[in-house]
Amino acid sequence: MFSQLAKSRFIPLVFFAIAFSLYTLNNQGTSINILDEVKNSECAREMFEKGDWVVPTFNYELRTDKPPLHYFFMIAGYHLFGVNEYAARFFSGLFGALTILITFLYTRKFTSARQAFWTTFVLLSSMHLAFQFHLAVPDPYLIFFITWSLFLFFDAVKSGSLQAVFLLYLAIGFGSLSKGPVAIALPGLIFLLFLIFSRNLKWTTIRTLKPWSGVLIVLTIALPWYILVHQQTNGAWTEGFFLKHNLGRFTDKMEGHGGIFLITIAYVLVGMFPFTGFLVQSFRRAIKDKGNDWILFSLIASSVIIGFFAISSTKLPNYTVPSYPFLAILLGNYLTNTDFSQKNLKPFFAIMTGFGILLVAGLYVGLNFDPILKNIRTQTLLFLTLPIGFGLAWYFYKKHELAKAFYTTGATAIVTMLVFFTSIFPAMDRQNPVSKSLTIIQNKPVAYWGQFSPAYSFYLRKPIPEIMADQIGNFFDENPNGILISTTKKLKDIILPDNLEIVFMAKEIFEAPTVVLIQKKTN
Repeated sequence: MFSQLAKSRFIPLVFFAIAFSLYTLNNQGTSINILDEVKNSECAREMFEKGDWVVPTFNYELRTDKPPLHYFFMIAGYHLFGVNEYAARFFSGLFGALTILITFLYTRKFTSARQAFWTTFVLLSSMHLAFQFHLAVPDPYLIFFITWSLFLFFDAVKSGSLQAVFLLYLAIGFGSLSKGPVAIALPGLIFLLFLIFSRNLKWTTIRTLKPWSGVLIVLTIALPWYILVHQQTNGAWTEGFFLKHNLGRFTDKMEGHGGIFLITIAYVLVGMFPFTGFLVQSFRRAIKDKGNDWILFSLIASSVIIGFFAISSTKLPNYTVPSYPFLAILLGNYLTNTDFSQKNLKPFFAIMTGFGILLVAGLYVGLNFDPILKNIRTQTLLFLTLPIGFGLAWYFYKKHELAKAFYTTGATAIVTMLVFFTSIFPAMDRQNPVSKSLTIIQNKPVAYWGQFSPAYSFYLRKPIPEIMADQIGNFFDENPNGILISTTKKLKDIILPDNLEIVFMAKEIFEAPTVVLIQKKTN
């Protein structure tokens, strides 16, 4: 029934609206507290405050981690909605919805309406993807532009469309402003492998793609900013970004995020939940689908992205997210073309139901051991939507209503996301130390010793200077009502003067540091 609706000319807008609503749901209801969100949002805020579109700073010091495209969109968000959480995250959700839209449109163009429906439904069901598009980070922009550039390349090869060729290089140019060389290297490798395996690596195809014009378009879009930031920082940004945050992340693990290649595979398996159980079968079917270039292309794209980050020394869950649209295409192909009447899917639904029960029990018990989150452990009972929904899907399967079983599986994940973003996540967020302590620290002189929670920068909206241990006494002499931020670990290295006291202490959520606020004794 639903797959028949995919033939409607209005259904792309329906999918876009659903995705946009989901990916912006309650964006204003949680604080900017996750480390990457804080640094990116605050960097954009400082550029917005200074009217500087070139040099990114965090805590008013040069930040070399990322190129500027997401900063530009966040600044636009601040202009539209003010400096707040919704503004910082708005365009992440918008680009997420656009990713859903183009995945549907291109899949329908090169396969069928039914297959486009299942592909998009699988992608919308990805709980990790929804979380990623809720964050004020550069990844949503990179995901969109890599996905779009890959679709445009396929379209250009198949149709020879000059419009597709022009937009292809436009997407690559903006992608390189999203996260740098990876937006060129990954699509380039995928392009080459597809042409080789589809036996289309020939001069006529390359000439159709107009590579020299493409280079000019990409350089016209990206190069001016890279030149300006190089000049205005005397090369410091260029060195930090290209050597440390690109070459360094690939050759050496950074910030403790390393491990064997299986970690990357695990990230993908979790990321495509709840349809993870069909990934192996989807890959097998894709390999057997000889002559289907759309499936071959998706197989190559997903494999290259996963493989690239599997061999990278630094491994993070967000790195492989650009593979999700192409994994969804493979899953959509499998769900559309496999005769499930001949399959025994009882283990899949049984495992999913059991997983939902174990997840709720594990979270309920596990949070009891976290001193910060144990008082909200009853909120985890809201995750009962998972075992209930998967159990209902199992029921439909046993009634031989397989379509309903799969609709229910995806709908269960989407409903659980609604519950998570409107109830569970906000309840967890309210326990973070920055939110709890802002009333103590607001409108007072502030400095830090050793380490501080970056979220203070976004909410205080002023520089937080670092002071050395021997300067602590002078800081409080000059600022009797001042606040010193630190952590319990850093305080072990010094002895505080007798006239100072700790007025606030709380552990970061899911992080090691315990935040400490220090001020002069009042008596």
